[in-house]
Amino acid sequence: MSKILFVLNTFPGLGGVETVTANLIEALGADNDIYVMAFHKTQGFELPKNVKKAVYLKEGKIECNIALYNDFVSRYRITHVINQGMYYFLSDIVLNPLRKADVKVISVLHGMPGYEKEDYWCQAHIKNAGVFKTLVQRALWRLGMNREYNRYIQKFADGFSLAVEKSDISVLLCKEYIRKFPELYGVDTGKVKIVPIQNPLSRYYSEQIVPDMEGKENIILYMGRLAEEKNILDILKAWRSLQGKLGGWKLQIVGDGPVRSKLEKYAGKMRGVEFTGYTTSPSDYYRKAKILLLTSRFEGYPMALIEAQRFGVVPVAYPSSDGVVSILKDGGGVIVPEKTPEALAESVAGIVSDSARMKYLSFSAYRKSEANKITAVAGKWRGLLGCL
Repeated sequence: MSKILFVLNTFPGLGGVETVTANLIEALGADNDIYVMAFHKTQGFELPKNVKKAVYLKEGKIECNIALYNDFVSRYRITHVINQGMYYFLSDIVLNPLRKADVKVISVLHGMPGYEKEDYWCQAHIKNAGVFKTLVQRALWRLGMNREYNRYIQKFADGFSLAVEKSDISVLLCKEYIRKFPELYGVDTGKVKIVPIQNPLSRYYSEQIVPDMEGKENIILYMGRLAEEKNILDILKAWRSLQGKLGGWKLQIVGDGPVRSKLEKYAGKMRGVEFTGYTTSPSDYYRKAKILLLTSRFEGYPMALIEAQRFGVVPVAYPSSDGVVSILKDGGGVIVPEKTPEALAESVAGIVSDSARMKYLSFSAYRKSEANKITAVAGKWRGLLGCL
């Protein structure tokens, strides 16, 4: 039996990293002791029952946090640490010079390599800077002279390279990422170990039987956080052209976040659009919907896609990352050929107009999701833990 410490920014919580961590804890906690260390916890969420103890770090107290981490690892005789996220502020703690050398560290990047380059432009203070300042920032960026951008990117590069070089092994979310990571962050692949392990579904999702498309409703779904980087405005723009063509269909936007009011204002008097707010039961929506849309500017290995697949919802998404493409290819869903609302609308219309194709895509998506069942992914993690 191993004693595993998960270290991450927020736990418990509603984000993708938090969901994946909870799923792994549920599976690995059956035959291992599980501990958690984080900076934050989201109100209203409870720790999984398999967590033996959770401890919370303090913002801006690096020396104090390192001491707390080292003491915790020694006191509870931790054998393996899973560094969830490869965030530079976590790696500085987990990989500190005074750590116990015999404790195995696995660092996991839960985003796509290079996501920080897109994330920078989605930050609120950048988006709200005004037209002139934005133009100046973009011009300086093209010349390689945007100091704020360069500092931001370098922080991530330093953190990722530190994590990979000093961890016993690192995990990326698909094999395609392993090819890109070294060239982006200057890592010598001959001196580090990197393996691909995809995100797991929860046990509840994993146990879903083959869905019945006939029992579903004419619903197109967005599921997730309402944030700038999710680019949900493109979904509404596509719906503007589809609403008159898809009689009896409706668009449900499920989730909450900082751009909700902006999206609701844009939707205005569009027909068939419903903003439901945050839900604790996404499966209630997956069970009814026929199509799910994802138009993010960047994604790692999105849970919404694999969860939708498990309920036979046909995923239609922009090819915003290799992770998204790896989920959708080979029958997993529909990849929109261009990242435009027009191409998105055309892809949706093509599915809706062909009921036989929609039924086939629904079953094919469900079948593709077999690879993400918790038993399959947890088996990979057990193998990884066992070889360290």
